[in-house]
Amino acid sequence: MPPELTIVFINYNSARLLDCALSSLHDAEPSLEIETLVIDNASRDRAEVVSTCRRHGARLLLLGRNAGYGAAFNRGYRHARGRYVAVANPDLVFSTPAMTGLVRFMDEHPEAGAVSPQLHYADGTPQPSARRLPRLRYVLAGRRSPLAHIFPRYAPARDFQYADAHLATEPVPVEAVIGTFVVFRRDAIDQIAGFDERFFMYAEDMDICCRLGRKGWGVFLDPRVTVEHFYGGVRRRFQQFGDYQRLKALMRYFSLGRGGPARLALRVAFAAYLFLSEAGWLVGLREFEYSWQTGARQA
Repeated sequence: MPPELTIVFINYNSARLLDCALSSLHDAEPSLEIETLVIDNASRDRAEVVSTCRRHGARLLLLGRNAGYGAAFNRGYRHARGRYVAVANPDLVFSTPAMTGLVRFMDEHPEAGAVSPQLHYADGTPQPSARRLPRLRYVLAGRRSPLAHIFPRYAPARDFQYADAHLATEPVPVEAVIGTFVVFRRDAIDQIAGFDERFFMYAEDMDICCRLGRKGWGVFLDPRVTVEHFYGGVRRRFQQFGDYQRLKALMRYFSLGRGGPARLALRVAFAAYLFLSEAGWLVGLREFEYSWQTGARQA
């Protein structure tokens, strides 16, 4: 019999975080049969990754180069044996039987192609875990938007981030969930051929949720199920590189299906945004997202 769930952890230079995630998962889910599969994106600490996977009984696939988040999951998916397959960051801590709840939800909702738990920062603050697909009115409404920071009640930002969704007592249908941890239905993934590997990192979660929706699959956030996200545990160490990749991914996302002049205009706009973002970094006006959360502590 196949396991109930395969969790595909995408690892890059994060062996210690991965060790914590795998250890907490084992302690939190003693009754659910879970297969853990680690895809290592050419980390420099491979010896530690190998030791960690051996210690926790996780299967390990070592890639020869950093293939990116979505591409790494696609490779892991081909080896996954679970009825459902999840993609996961290594900077997670599991303290409750969250997987049991997510598997139960998928069993009870055959229309669901994907479901995500409600993520929480290390201090217990709910992290915005779902979003609407980008539209012009949401350009300044993202989690890192200065406008959303200065005006916490900024309506487009609240709409874009599904504000207060964490207070719901039932699963919430959403347009997209963030790719930190997502459980997928195999039929849905097979139908859309997995992640679009043109996205190296960032925006691949919006893209895959968008394509699932186009095929008629539902995407859900289940606030009854929570997972702690040590946000920035990976990204903080590569922040400038990550910010560049985020903008590059968003440019690609907005460019899909557009003609040459529109793509050129987008390139110019994103280049200007990157310049202003880096200039803000140099003069100390740019903040790490987690520090913007009211009452949050730096992790």
